[in-house]
Amino acid sequence: MARKKDNALHERRTQQILEAARTCFIQHGIHKTSMQQICQQGEISPGALYRYFPSKQSIIEAIAAQEKNSNAELIAYLQQAKDPAKALEEATSEILDQILDQDYARLMLAISAEAENNLALKETFDHIDQEFADALHSIFAQSQKAGLFAKSQPLEGNVFIFLALLDGITARAASGDLPPRKTLEQSMRNALRQLF
Repeated sequence: MARKKDNALHERRTQQILEAARTCFIQHGIHKTSMQQICQQGEISPGALYRYFPSKQSIIEAIAAQEKNSNAELIAYLQQAKDPAKALEEATSEILDQILDQDYARLMLAISAEAENNLALKETFDHIDQEFADALHSIFAQSQKAGLFAKSQPLEGNVFIFLALLDGITARAASGDLPPRKTLEQSMRNALRQLF
């Protein structure tokens, strides 16, 4: 029983630190954020912080892992669907819940800005993006073979456009420059019907 409590505490502390880091990254940028600022924001001692994360890079990697897990959840949902295109359209609301969150959007912009000068960070997120794109391509290639949508559709380009659509909406969400949610959701559903 004590072991379970320790695990629960470890998870709470981990999330506390990651949330503090996200806030600092958004406010100051990743490059300018110090471990001390993360300690202050998370109300945690330096010793405790370093027990969980030995460096700022390790915090970024943990955030990247969460992004990868989020992608994996969507991929798993699409893989088990009889009609992945319909399933993707039905997931529109949940997808928008994530990318329209202003803090999430601003964090993604901070990561993108830092990646310009941080090769390790760029490689990490490039790998996540490519893995997501490859999985989507595989799912919809199987749908094409099954006759669920026209084989004349340029699949590689359509997956690229879908991901660019997500990136573009995320960038707009960071500044709050968006149409009404209902309008955006309907427009995105329409776009997905054209793509897949």
